[in-house]
Amino acid sequence: MGRVHRNRKRTVSGRKKLSAAVLFMLGLTLMVLYFYGKFSQQVRIREENHFTIIKESLAGREEIPLEEYLLGAMAVSLPEDASPEVCKAQAVILRTHVEKLAKETGSFYLSYEVLCQESLTGMSLYDKYSGENANQLEVLQTAIQETKGEILVYEEIPVEAPFFSLSSGKTRNGNELSETENYPYLQSVACEEDTFAENYSQEIVINKKVWYGRLQGIFDTKEEIDLEKIQFKQDSAGYVTEVIWSGKKISGESFREQLALPSACFVVEESENQIFIVTKGIGHGLGMSLYTANVMAAQGEDYREILRYFFPLCEIVKN
Repeated sequence: MGRVHRNRKRTVSGRKKLSAAVLFMLGLTLMVLYFYGKFSQQVRIREENHFTIIKESLAGREEIPLEEYLLGAMAVSLPEDASPEVCKAQAVILRTHVEKLAKETGSFYLSYEVLCQESLTGMSLYDKYSGENANQLEVLQTAIQETKGEILVYEEIPVEAPFFSLSSGKTRNGNELSETENYPYLQSVACEEDTFAENYSQEIVINKKVWYGRLQGIFDTKEEIDLEKIQFKQDSAGYVTEVIWSGKKISGESFREQLALPSACFVVEESENQIFIVTKGIGHGLGMSLYTANVMAAQGEDYREILRYFFPLCEIVKN
């Protein structure tokens, strides 16, 4: 009988330990949900108008208010050291893009895929700003609120206002892109500070056999390709606009994407066994250079002055 009594004691003790573990896990889960709920309330910003971004996924349909989308898009597109004034300029640019597409489609509901701009939401945004970067979240929120409703227009129409990381030393002229694309409001402006950036110039070395194999894929041919017979057309800022071989053409941006180059501002040199590609800048080179914008902000210029510098023919209006 004594042995049975000891077994009962052990059983009761085990149940108590199990109950304590369950209560601990329940408490931990509730605590995580509480703090995540508070964070969600903090980042959920709704604007007075009715713009809504629709995001479809395996988890279902998600409706994201415009200002919440802007917050997530700024988190993705801006460097971590972006100044408050650059954040405001970026808020205006991203809002302008949404306004432009809304006018073109005639709808306040826009597909996430149509916007072509990644945006963090929910836990992804929480993870990015839950640590040392928590203060930057407030900077982004303030930027959105202080530019509320502001967009860029050219001849009273919302524009395509591009941005990128680092120029070749000046931005590109929109009139030089191609015969089919024409952006008269995109003027070339000097960005001399960009040339001092750490990753301004980069060299990519490719084995010659690999290089010519990639070219055959790009031009969809099995013929041997001679580098000297390839024509690289450039614009006034030094960016390659077209690559031409044997009557076949490909845009400079498509060429650089297929070769994973940081920029379409490049030159190609050939040695006995290798190909050397030297690039300048990072990104497409159109619109606002985030690097120069940050320098301008550090020198005391506000977001309006920054936007007027990069988009001199455009107006900033409150919609």
